[in-house]
Amino acid sequence: MTAQGNRLAVSVPGTPEAVAEIRSAVCQFAQSRGFPAEKVEAIKLAVSEAATNAVLHGYSDHAGQITVVAELEDSGALQVVIADRGRGMLPHRDSEGLGLGVPIMTTLADHVEITSPTSQGGTEVHLHFHTG
Repeated sequence: MTAQGNRLAVSVPGTPEAVAEIRSAVCQFAQSRGFPAEKVEAIKLAVSEAATNAVLHGYSDHAGQITVVAELEDSGALQVVIADRGRGMLPHRDSEGLGLGVPIMTTLADHVEITSPTSQGGTEVHLHFHTG
């Protein structure tokens, strides 16, 4: 994990244990940049959902890395990108969950964008949070 100025970069193995590390790093970064407690709670849950999806769906069949970049924009907004280079977004028939991760993220963040940046797979979740 490296934090320099208004940018945080984290790269961790795509394992369930990494979700807590990602969540903690991004929340500490947001708190240290003046985000109010209620917004940090929203960030915490949205980032947890995105990181969990990267672990469960990106790397369900093989090991890989999750990278996270959190950056404070000139406007004071926080942009968080959680990326994996896994298989991309595919239906997960064996999932016991209700598939609420994306709706939760879109409710908590001010803007959400999900992309597959390469033809070889992978998913990037872009979460955008205003300060107030």
